[in-house]
Amino acid sequence: MLFSFFKPVVLAVLLIALAGCGVAPVLPSAGQVSGAQLQGREWVASYIDGIAAVTAPAPRLRWTAADQLSGSGGCNAFMGRAVVEQGALQLGPLAATGKACMTAPQGQEDRFFKALEATRSVRLQDGHLLLEDATGRVLARLTPGTTAP
Repeated sequence: MLFSFFKPVVLAVLLIALAGCGVAPVLPSAGQVSGAQLQGREWVASYIDGIAAVTAPAPRLRWTAADQLSGSGGCNAFMGRAVVEQGALQLGPLAATGKACMTAPQGQEDRFFKALEATRSVRLQDGHLLLEDATGRVLARLTPGTTAP
């Protein structure tokens, strides 16, 4: 009898505790996204400017807040402002480290940073994050990585 009284109380406490955990919001499988939906999620490049064979270490990015982005081009780290509103993306200014990496000119990291500079919109398609230019051309396709708490 006493257990039946406490059962709803225990369930309510568990639900409240779980609601406080930093679980990232569920993303729709396709369509426009917001910065808040992207927050805490890491995305790993699988396609950059026409080249699908991304080599390790792959460029990646993560929304650290609804309007803040950080990541890596594969060698150099970057961070800065990234505002997403109704699919439109406003990046910048971005700051990057200046490591002396052994990368080829016009290599993967250069292509990734140029793709970021030219990105004007983001959207989801089949679980991938697409970075697109002003004409809707896909500049980069990123696959889900880890989700931070």
